[in-house]
Amino acid sequence: MREAEGASMQFSYPGVYIEELESPVRPIVGAETSVTAFVGPTLTGPTTPTTVESWDDFESQFGGLWRGSELSYAVYQFFLNGGAKAIVVRVGDAPEYARVDLGNEIKLKARAPGAQGNDLKVTVTHDATSNMQYALVITAATTTESYDVTIDPALRSRWLGRQLETSQLVQPDADVFDQRPDAATDKRFTNGRDGTFTPNHALGNSSTRPHTGLAALADVEIFNLLVIPAQLAKPASGTDNRDNAWAPVVDAAVRLCEERRAMLLLDPPFAWETPEVAVTKAQSGLPVTGLIGRNAAVFFPKVQISDPLGGELMVGPAGTVAGVIARTDTRRGVWKAPAGTDDGGLLGVRSLAFRLTDQQNGSLNKLGVNCLRTFPVYGNVQWGARTCRGADAMSDPWKYIPARRVALHIEESLFVGTKWVVFEPNDEPLWSSIRLNVGAFMNRLFRQGAFQGRTAKDAYFVRCDAGNNPQADIDQGIVTVDVGFQPLSPAEFVHIRIQQKRDDATAQGS
Repeated sequence: MREAEGASMQFSYPGVYIEELESPVRPIVGAETSVTAFVGPTLTGPTTPTTVESWDDFESQFGGLWRGSELSYAVYQFFLNGGAKAIVVRVGDAPEYARVDLGNEIKLKARAPGAQGNDLKVTVTHDATSNMQYALVITAATTTESYDVTIDPALRSRWLGRQLETSQLVQPDADVFDQRPDAATDKRFTNGRDGTFTPNHALGNSSTRPHTGLAALADVEIFNLLVIPAQLAKPASGTDNRDNAWAPVVDAAVRLCEERRAMLLLDPPFAWETPEVAVTKAQSGLPVTGLIGRNAAVFFPKVQISDPLGGELMVGPAGTVAGVIARTDTRRGVWKAPAGTDDGGLLGVRSLAFRLTDQQNGSLNKLGVNCLRTFPVYGNVQWGARTCRGADAMSDPWKYIPARRVALHIEESLFVGTKWVVFEPNDEPLWSSIRLNVGAFMNRLFRQGAFQGRTAKDAYFVRCDAGNNPQADIDQGIVTVDVGFQPLSPAEFVHIRIQQKRDDATAQGS
């Protein structure tokens, strides 16, 4: 027995010849479906797109939660609700901590960064009976913390570093705890500075390397969801123009999603301060209009979450929703609407900004706004799955988020999985191979329940033959593959019809 190469094989003697033939099957692997890009300010970290795969990963690279970063809370909610992979693009100018030098290398800094730390004061009182004891008092506007501290080597549990582990106001700024600081009265912390974040920071710069902000996502191999928390301070007086200021970011983000086959998840606009105003504003148009609205979705209202830094905090819902989508993709598939009592549960959400009525939900739903609801027993859930082309009046084929995301998933998978076609001879053998490979991929999705239809023939088609590849296209090096599918539509409206069953004898006599 001998191995011979195809074209050079010579049959010269009786026996067995082995020839290795290249299989026409080139399996197409489905693209990832819930890689979520986040753009916004963080406490620390790189400004280039950085992949994080857990909350611990985000904490180590970007400093964790920070009240001045809505992005940090969006990422926190994303992982809490089932997210597995995020790409973080840090933008804006970092804040500075307020600090104080107490002498003898004892230094403190505010627990949280920002200008509010400049309001902190510290008083140090030496114990008159021992040169190892002192009292430390930290005061803020409405809070006071007191500590009895020692530098006695035998009582390390009362050293300054251990004492301040429970402080809500300050933390050590140096690892020296065996010295006694100078006495002081109401000594102020200084040099605290708020970070800055503007729409231009979010837009970024594409003319220099490395790219920044949204522009930096052009360098990322793949992302499927995009969240950019709308973080602008409300003006103290005058007209609130935050939505107008933020509009260029939304426009740029949805254009990017259109190019990259991704979905933009939007927090409610700033002006939607009540359900009634939300209905009125949505009737005038959603944050994303036109055909590119099929790659965007808006959610309402904001959510009240448990804040690990203390208390509760009102934040936009987009980060939470991104986590719900990722969780649903894992459990059910990209074709399942990430909503409902089974799949739409909102973890970490204590309450919603508004408890919407059925009528308010109905008014917003028919305008393409995805509502979050609170139901007895089930708690807080996502209760909508429409794109910004989801208004009933539009009758758009991409009305529903899962239908649109299935299309994007197929596009991305085939875009990557058919690159081998380039420069192959453009004739029936190639077309047959394309039909085989793309058909196998589509059939796999069909068997997983991604399409409507009782049979594969009803559910999808793959066409690549002389009918859609005329000689004129062949001469120009063009090969065309037509792929169609029957998308699943979520059961938004369950219609239950009830009638009385009359006695058969009565029915016959009537």
